[in-house]
Amino acid sequence: MLEIEQIAPTVNRIIVSQKLTEDDVRRFVAFAEGLDGAAKSNLLFEFADIDGLDFSAVWQEMSHFGALVKMLGKLDRIAIVADEPWLRTAARIGSAMLPGVTYEVFSCDKAEQARDWVLGQTDRPHGDAVRMIDVGDPSIVAFELDGRIDRQNAEEIIAQLKAALDARHTSRMMARVKNWHGFDLATLGSTSIPKAKAQFIKRLDRYAIVGGPDWLDNMAELFGALIDTEVKAFCLDEEDDALVAEAVMIHSPYAGKLGDQF
Repeated sequence: MLEIEQIAPTVNRIIVSQKLTEDDVRRFVAFAEGLDGAAKSNLLFEFADIDGLDFSAVWQEMSHFGALVKMLGKLDRIAIVADEPWLRTAARIGSAMLPGVTYEVFSCDKAEQARDWVLGQTDRPHGDAVRMIDVGDPSIVAFELDGRIDRQNAEEIIAQLKAALDARHTSRMMARVKNWHGFDLATLGSTSIPKAKAQFIKRLDRYAIVGGPDWLDNMAELFGALIDTEVKAFCLDEEDDALVAEAVMIHSPYAGKLGDQF
């Protein structure tokens, strides 16, 4: 099922749910052909409860490939909102093949953030992914991770963490990760961020990590073996144990454990 809604003069919201049919593709192609090229348009795609694709729909889409390519020249920003891993991965692969279009992927709990971005109300689609939090213990400096990290956010949170460690005269850190969707390319390409991070982490006595994908647990163990800081990974239901141990924790909806996030 496909629904198209205009939410601003140059912004359209496209809701895809259940199974995409041949009729849905015809409707989208007609929409693409009708876009006004005089001003760049933004698209907000929201995917929910996807059952798959009708193969006739795929063939129908390929038969109108030229019209879809022309549509790309009329676009500025595309936001994809989806929780299904395969959709998120496909969206990111697709973004690398769309020169001239700014393309961002959001989880469903960030739908409002995606909407603000395509409406032009913010130029930082993932600007608040990492933020300082208060856990009720001034001797523990804490942060929360929820989303995809951009370079500016990473630099800001590292500076804030360093300042908090200095102000509180503490060497313990806590982190809470609700969702982690990786880093943007600018963050991965930075040389200053890893250096700044390494400098303040060396000051820590304890660093506890709770929740997250299972593979990050091994990263946490390796990380702890390379530095003098005591690093521990905890399952989600061991959060209280992490605090009792005067360590740092990360809270996440994942069933596994979490490793170092920065």
